[in-house]
Amino acid sequence: MRKLIVGLILLLMACLISGCSTTIKEQKKVAIKNVSEVFSSQPKTAKESAKQIKFYLPFGMHVNKKSPNNIIINRGKQSYILFYNQKEDKKSHEIYEISKPNKGLAVDKQFTTKKKFGYLLISKVKKNLYEVTAGIGGIKMTTETSMDNIADDAERMMTIVNSASYKK
Repeated sequence: MRKLIVGLILLLMACLISGCSTTIKEQKKVAIKNVSEVFSSQPKTAKESAKQIKFYLPFGMHVNKKSPNNIIINRGKQSYILFYNQKEDKKSHEIYEISKPNKGLAVDKQFTTKKKFGYLLISKVKKNLYEVTAGIGGIKMTTETSMDNIADDAERMMTIVNSASYKK
């Protein structure tokens, strides 16, 4: 009887754990939806700046290092790279074309309006680790993240990229 109860408890726990976890298919779908909504929305007000660019930074994120064309941003232990090429405007496809990996691409989604071209790229690095890139024209942001955080990180990065603009 005791073995039966322990077995049922273990079975119940396994069902609960598997029911709470997400799949890559779900993460991709939510990431595309979230990034599309942010891309189409009004940009957040830029409060951070570097030499040639200004951008919005969500709560909990901070600039770690600035160098020409790259800004390293951290959120806890996770690092993000904000790359910009001021020679490419918001409609440019150049950085998108250069950023696409040769293989392992799980998502390659583009978003367009009359004023800008955006994209979301997701590729598998290794088991449960993905590279996520969100960009608009000559500005992109990239991180490596676990499968469970793909949608949240993609949305967060597009929020930053959507807010970014070159200083005049």
